[in-house]
This record gives sequence, C-alpha cells and structure tokens, in this order.
Amino acid sequence: MKIIHCADIHLGASMRTHLSMEQSNQRKEELLKTFGDMVNYAQNNNINSILIAGDLLDTSYADVKTRNILLDIVNSHNSIDFYYLCGNHDEDSLLLDGADLPTNLHTFGNDWTSYNLNGAILTGAILGENNKQLYDKLSLDPQEFNIVMLHGGETHGNDYTTPDTVNFDALKNKNIDYLALGHIHSYRTGKIDARCTYAYSGCLEGRGFDECGKKGFVVLDLEPSGMSIEFVPFGKRELHEVEVDITNCRTTQDLMQMVAEKLSPIPAKDFVRVIFVGEYDEGTHKYLNMATMDAQSKFYYFTYKDKTQPKLDLEALEKDVSLAGEFVRTVRNSSLPVEKQNEVIMLGLKALNGEEVD
Repeated sequence: MKIIHCADIHLGASMRTHLSMEQSNQRKEELLKTFGDMVNYAQNNNINSILIAGDLLDTSYADVKTRNILLDIVNSHNSIDFYYLCGNHDEDSLLLDGADLPTNLHTFGNDWTSYNLNGAILTGAILGENNKQLYDKLSLDPQEFNIVMLHGGETHGNDYTTPDTVNFDALKNKNIDYLALGHIHSYRTGKIDARCTYAYSGCLEGRGFDECGKKGFVVLDLEPSGMSIEFVPFGKRELHEVEVDITNCRTTQDLMQMVAEKLSPIPAKDFVRVIFVGEYDEGTHKYLNMATMDAQSKFYYFTYKDKTQPKLDLEALEKDVSLAGEFVRTVRNSSLPVEKQNEVIMLGLKALNGEEVD
C-alpha cells in the first residue's frame, strides 16, 4: 500500500513579493495546478490516501475561486481519501465550514482522531497552547502500523508550549511507525526512536529564496517486508541562490563569463538570485548590472545581491587626509570589536562612494 504525505501547499497565497501582477497570478494558478497534478499522480499510481499535514491554505479565508477549485479536485477523485490537518496558517479554515464538504475529505480536531486506512491506522490532532496532556493521552496499538500526523517545528525536552512546535521527546516509545509532519518547508527525515521514522515533506512549490531547492511530496510504501519512504520532486519551478566570487575577475568580460558559467545548468523557467561576494577592483564592480543583463532576460525571475567589498589598504587609508580617512579613524577609535569595525568601515566607504548599502 502506498500513501502520499504532503504539507505546506499554501493555496491562495498572494505570491506578490518581487513579482509582477501577471507573474503573481500565474504562480497562484500554478500552485493549484501542482496540487491537482499531485492528486492525478496518486490516481495514476493507485494511491488511495493523501495526508495533508497542515497549511493546505495560506490563510483561513480562502478566496472563493481557490476553495471551489480545491473542492472540485477532491470531489472529482472520489477513489482517493484526503486526510486534512489544519496548520498555523489555515487554522479554523473556512474551507471546513458548511455541509458541502466531500465525503472523501476527512479532518482532525483538537483531540486525537483516528482513521483506518486498511493497512495502517492514521491518528492526528491540531496542537494547542499546552500539549503535554495531549501527548500523554496518545495511546496506539503496538500490533498496528501507526501513522501520526502533526503540524509544527521540532522541539525537545519539557517544551510543550512553544507555538507551532512538535515535541519529539514526548512522542518517543509511543508505538509510532511513521510521523507525518508539516511546517518545515524542506524535505527532512530521521528517527524519533528505534521504531519511529519522521519526515517533513516540505512544500510543493517554493515561494521565496528562503525555500530554495527541489520541492515535492513523500510517498510512503508499506509492504509486508517493511516500510520505505521516497521524496518525489514535483515543483514546476525551482528557486536557486547562486554565490559568485568576483575576487579574481580583472575585466568585465571575466565577470560576465563567470556569471554565465555559474548559471548555465539552471533552466530558464526557474527563479534565480545571484549573491556577489569577494573583493573587487573599482573597474569591475561598476559592471555587476551589465554582467547580469543576459540572466535578467533569460530566467522567469532574476535578481542579484551585492555583498562584495572593495580591495582596500585600510592602514594606508587610516592615514589619508580625506573624508574617507577621517571616517576610518573615527571607527578605529570606537569601542567596537575589530571584526565589527571592519564591517562598519566597508559599509561606510560604500555609502561614501555613492553605492547602495543593504
């Protein structure tokens, strides 16, 4: 038996950060389409259960279009059972209001709820402000294959009150075979105890440069011989953050060639952010924008960030009779640690040179 475990889909998210209105609307539609394609993947591979470990929606107030498309997807795949646990973004979701919910959409409350998946027992609950009693109440049959579904980041010890966290220590030795988690937007797996494997499925589509890398879902495969899990990359577009060190670039052509080489493996449909680092000669630094012009027109979305520093002899500059020299002397006479002084000096000299400073 195979089961899909997904989470953090954030349907209805505005997707407006840095994107044009046209791109924002396109990405909202792509999120819905990726979810629909995942459901089709389940149908085509005879997978009859989909676990959604929180944040199916970006907010509790899903727009009518998103809600209707989502319910149409669920209704049109009545051979698949959807098990939907609300997360911190879609808690008290209006999706669950009303009597028109599909019969194959199953939900969870603030206490443990269990479903028989015909080969596994799925148990889940929405975590609250203090979860110690909830963890203590969890009782599972050791003879069953037990899946527990929760939404929250990882915590340990006696921490039962930090919002949006799952206490791994409280779940040890509870006869859990697989812990299906949401909230962390990257795929991650490991062991809770000798019996229990946990996994964060990650999100289906990255939405910002804090969500770089391949995104998708987990397929849990239960066989008489044991359990296996597989991460299935499924996102339509990937986000990439690429570091380019310009220290050894002597000419604008060197710079352009280095950028082109670093970005050559990346598909044009993806999002790219280049981080320029290293020390620069005055001649090359002026042409960062020119060096990225091809990339700006090639990729679905492109931006760059300048974290470079000028090649400077600070000892010589400290003796210089100039505004820059006076600035360096002032910082050197401060009580800041040397490392912090150097950081302030570099930022200040950039500002004095008329350059943009983050």
